Amino acid sequence: MKKIQLSFETEGKAIAQSLSALVRVGDSIFAAGDEGVVLARLKSSKDGVRFKLKELIDLSEWFDLPVPPQKNAKQVMEIDLEGMDFDYANRLLWMVGSHSLKQGKASAACDTKENLASLNQVKPDANRYFLGCVTLQNDDDDEFRFSRKGSKTEIRAAQLACTAATSELMDEIRRDSLFARYCAHSAGIPGKDNGVDIEGLACALGGRVLIGLRGPVLRGIATILEIAPQRADSPGTKADRLHLTKIGPNGCKYRRHFLDLCGHGIRDLCWDGGDLLILAGPTAGLDSPPLIFRWKAAIRALGMNSSDEEKFIWRSKDQLVQEFLGSDWKQTEIGADHAEAISLFDQKRLMIGYDAPGKKRFRKPATVLVDIVDLRK
Repeated sequence: MKKIQLSFETEGKAIAQSLSALVRVGDSIFAAGDEGVVLARLKSSKDGVRFKLKELIDLSEWFDLPVPPQKNAKQVMEIDLEGMDFDYANRLLWMVGSHSLKQGKASAACDTKENLASLNQVKPDANRYFLGCVTLQNDDDDEFRFSRKGSKTEIRAAQLACTAATSELMDEIRRDSLFARYCAHSAGIPGKDNGVDIEGLACALGGRVLIGLRGPVLRGIATILEIAPQRADSPGTKADRLHLTKIGPNGCKYRRHFLDLCGHGIRDLCWDGGDLLILAGPTAGLDSPPLIFRWKAAIRALGMNSSDEEKFIWRSKDQLVQEFLGSDWKQTEIGADHAEAISLFDQKRLMIGYDAPGKKRFRKPATVLVDIVDLRK
């Protein structure tokens, strides 16, 4: 298993320590953490194994966040950005927040009373109900970037309208009889306790987008939601508005794809030709090696409308198989090196990025090692 270096410099340290989404676009890697509202763009060095921070992008300058960062504020309401992919046909970089409820943590440094009070705190984070896209500009050097210059028309981002407690996608999930009990306003099930938790995104043909759910896992079955966002002009806002069209059964605004991932939820999604690669992991914060599944010819199951039957995808050699990643993955620290993000590094290799990097994966001030694995079709 080979490795590359992502150097975030001191200003990008928070992303380096909480890497949750990445995608390679040309000679750049866009990377995000699950804290704050900032996205990093790293540029490849000549040797192709080092990527150095080129710029930090404040997403609050492009999107209408319910609680944008304030000057001198001690705390920034995070987007908890968990999924990202690039639609080359339309030059759109897509991003999604977790849409999950947040729960306080117990700590060995606290007494019982303090820990109980912390665990009793279950609440939404104001900016987590985010789904949006930006048109990237590129030059002759294949350097894609956020820029409002160099185009005959104004470059505007687009997003689903969201509040501090919901979005159009979340409202639709709450109306779904399969998911409602996991995200009802009164129930308050946190994402890491098998509540609704979005942790993967992949672009699909015709402008559709796939959303992977880390939770809920339904008796061992994970779910991908296929959505068809439509863009509408929105004067007076930073970003145009996206609206979900009715493409599922009974007028639902998404189609569901059910996958047998050995009881795991979805951490990220990535295309390899017409196959969909799925990074799988537990819904809870457990230590486990990365698992990659390949949904063969997944592209054929997409692009349908409400009259088409939703299907279960079962493990079999012709439909859904586990990828062999080799035997040299080793976790050197308890509670560290959680596989969170995948993206093609090139046509034959896959990148795997990790949240909470261990000491052997993190180098001061803010360089992390990302695994590169060969793909076998």
